Amino acid sequence: MSEYIKPTTTEVEYVTSDKVACDGPKFSKHPRVYLTVVGGTKNEVVCPYCGRIFRHEQKQARAS
Repeated sequence: MSEYIKPTTTEVEYVTSDKVACDGPKFSKHPRVYLTVVGGTKNEVVCPYCGRIFRHEQKQARAS
């Protein structure tokens, strides 16, 4: 039976990639999971093990 693991952190990591891998913070390792960030209304994803938030950061267009 699987149980919900209470998030141990509320870290937000800003990424430019659409997919990320999370294996937990240094103090609380967990199995590596691959997550898709882009999608939905917030463009973010929360790791189901540790609660780390990955938020997609779009690159700013340079002014000419």
